Amino acid sequence: MREVLGSDTAGDGNRWIGMMTLLEFDNMVAAGLTPMETIIAATRDSAKVLKLDQLGMVSTGKSADFIVLDANPLDNISNVRKISKVYLRGHEVDRAGLRAKWQARWSKSTQ
Repeated sequence: MREVLGSDTAGDGNRWIGMMTLLEFDNMVAAGLTPMETIIAATRDSAKVLKLDQLGMVSTGKSADFIVLDANPLDNISNVRKISKVYLRGHEVDRAGLRAKWQARWSKSTQ
């Protein structure tokens, strides 16, 4: 089996899963994988290991969950951090609305 991304971040309360995933992208490339191999490990191969047939690739019949980036991750894997848009099941996520909601909740909880 090939490498998969994210296999060592879940379940550890001291790690932020999203942040650790971004760092894992960098680490996999630093360890010798190409950016394309790292992206495949994070998407297709991870879905395959978890037996999630509807995920992992943009293809007919699969769930339309994907991100749009502002820069090419094949040029520099750190470009996976430059997220322009997020789509879940084919619908754009209102990131600004979610951010405002979370910030409002966080502000209330810290007062």
